[in-house]
Amino acid sequence: MRVGVKYCGHCNPEVEGPELVAQILALAPEITAVTWEEDMDILLVISSCAFDCVSHPVFQGPVVNVAGRFVERVVHPLQDLPSAILVKIREKVTALQSELNRGNSTLID
Repeated sequence: MRVGVKYCGHCNPEVEGPELVAQILALAPEITAVTWEEDMDILLVISSCAFDCVSHPVFQGPVVNVAGRFVERVVHPLQDLPSAILVKIREKVTALQSELNRGNSTLID
């Protein structure tokens, strides 16, 4: 699964975006991280703080938003962030695949 990653400008960091992505990749070898400008199955938008000032690119597929310790507006302890993000990625990809299967189509490998 190809996860496109979009980071903020890192002006007020509460979390380290690249470190989060590295931890997610260590937990999920089936994921390949790519830039948000490449072909992707899901978009991961990471703001390093709760202000969530990062620009959100136009993407028609599933998106997971991280803002500091918040994953999709739910706060998590810092040590749980990588696994919480991974759970949300898998949930959204599974939901999309189920939707596509109803239409007998495949988008995600």
